Amino acid sequence: MSQPSLPPALSGAAISRIKRVTAVDTVRARIAMAVSLGLLPPGERLPAESAIAATLGVGEITARRAIESLAGEGVLERRRGRGGGTFVASGGPASAREAGADAVAAYLEDADEVHRLIDVRLLLEAALTHHAALAATDDQLDDLHRHIDAADAATSWAEYHLADESFHRGVARASGLDWATGYYDTVLTDLYAYFLPYPIAYLRDSNREHRELLGALRRRDPVAAVGVIEGHVAVLHDSMFMGLRRMRAEPGSGLDSPTS
Repeated sequence: MSQPSLPPALSGAAISRIKRVTAVDTVRARIAMAVSLGLLPPGERLPAESAIAATLGVGEITARRAIESLAGEGVLERRRGRGGGTFVASGGPASAREAGADAVAAYLEDADEVHRLIDVRLLLEAALTHHAALAATDDQLDDLHRHIDAADAATSWAEYHLADESFHRGVARASGLDWATGYYDTVLTDLYAYFLPYPIAYLRDSNREHRELLGALRRRDPVAAVGVIEGHVAVLHDSMFMGLRRMRAEPGSGLDSPTS
């Protein structure tokens, strides 16, 4: 049986600006914003290019070109030899404000689309979580536990993000609502296009809510489970664009796009 088409209310009516920006520039913008906001501080080591590519949903060559470009602009620096890698440069935050200004502006102008995606995700995930509390098998719950442990063990934002994504998609599958998981996957993929790197300590705090959610699922308590996921997703309205108004308001930022 084929899946029904996505209802108009659950699909993007307008083409977002970032879809008209090159893949290299979207990676540049996301890393530059994280550096400018201090989410990636000077001296922070970036994950391997393969991990960055997987986390940001691009090819490894695209990730490499974006990183090389940011290194050329002084946002990042490459270090060779033992203990080498790619790091946020000492002058990275200042340089990041000028890097990829057009792409950063595209992200800022998509703020309304991001808020819409968060609302649609919350609508779908609350329903899926409710049903997962009633239908999840013990094996599926054990898989969710493994994803939580993997997130706790993550040493970078890239590792954490992949474990976090596996957890949320796992909850959706555990609902047994196969017809709805396709809608959810589409919304989650669209929303993750706006993911910014965050400090691993901040992300681990979020993982505590994953454990709380799993506890409610194991107790077969849909009310408690939905309550956890509502708070977990609703906070994205603030955290996904944390500090972007401040970045836009800084003199010389070159970012004059409105935010909501």
